[in-house]
Amino acid sequence: MQDIKLYKTIDATSENCTGPIGELSAAMNDAYPGEGVAILLGDEATRNDILVWARRTGNEVVVNTDENGRFRIVLRKVK
Repeated sequence: MQDIKLYKTIDATSENCTGPIGELSAAMNDAYPGEGVAILLGDEATRNDILVWARRTGNEVVVNTDENGRFRIVLRKVK
């Protein structure tokens, strides 16, 4: 992982659909450019939604791991 300061880690392993994206969006809005937000997920469809959201919003995916169906994504706020 690139050396970035994490602003927040969100545990959304028991959530799916739009809830995690809303939490992530709020955290990214509060973070400063260059800071990262990590999100932990238990749902692959939500993981895919987060990756699409990251591309659309211009945030950089720094980490995208799958450990036995538990996903960890770290996004760096670009702007």
